[in-house]
Amino acid sequence: MELFRQYESALAAAQLVLAMLGMGATLRGSDFSGILNNRRSIVVVLLLQFAIAPLIAAAMANYLPLPPGIAFGIVLLAVMPSGALSNLFTHLGGGNMALSITATIASTILCLIATPWLLKLLAGWAIEGGINMPVSSVVQDVSLYLLIPMLIGMYVRKRFENHATQFSNWMIRLSIVVLLIIVFGSLKSGRIQVWEHGWSVPLLLVGCAIGQYGTTQLITRLIGLKPGDCYTLAIEVSIRNGNLAILLSGTLFANATANEAPISAGSLYVALFYGGAALVLAILGVWTKMLTNKLKNRLTAE
Repeated sequence: MELFRQYESALAAAQLVLAMLGMGATLRGSDFSGILNNRRSIVVVLLLQFAIAPLIAAAMANYLPLPPGIAFGIVLLAVMPSGALSNLFTHLGGGNMALSITATIASTILCLIATPWLLKLLAGWAIEGGINMPVSSVVQDVSLYLLIPMLIGMYVRKRFENHATQFSNWMIRLSIVVLLIIVFGSLKSGRIQVWEHGWSVPLLLVGCAIGQYGTTQLITRLIGLKPGDCYTLAIEVSIRNGNLAILLSGTLFANATANEAPISAGSLYVALFYGGAALVLAILGVWTKMLTNKLKNRLTAE
């Protein structure tokens, strides 16, 4: 699967561009007008991502009998911003797209400052020297693969409104096809040996994904947010930017010593496995939401 590894980054970029083109074609500028009145939702998701989740991850890393690389990887992933796939699954689940995109951008910007500080504070035992965030890479990804395709999609809706729905559907379908290719290629490429750490670590990471999703749903419902916003924020918190975690880990351990190599390998395992677990969770979340909506519609009709 060397061919897949060679084109993996290009496939990931294509998947995101296609998804944002499709989602952009469902949006108008007015959809973002209410975001300023929904500041509480943005504050909540940022607190969950950069305060609550990192503290829980640090407690797990310090008090559970985990390999050092896994412990560091859990903390590293907990200080990452939302992943771009959160927007796609918010769209598929009928969530608040404007809120999802705004939250993704806000968490990505905040991570440039918060992530190095939190990582040094909570996992400094694994890091020698300073932490240099790949700022140019983050800005490029947000601009080229999120904002610009979304704006193009919004222009398509404004300029060709009669064809916007069809355009959106095809872009989303193509993005899902590319996503399936990435998932299949990742499984076949051998980048990760799922049972390398036995059963306990995979179960723990699955529990982390479920815990973040469920906790966010609970907290947002308790503070009175709308169900669609609760779902949106749960997806935002549970789907993290694994690609950025891998990039940052590679930067930190570019010249790994014999002692650091297991930490680098462990953080890679966490990022890859959690990404897969969160993806499955998001699919189940979309499926559950669709079934719930169908049931509500049926009961209403009766």
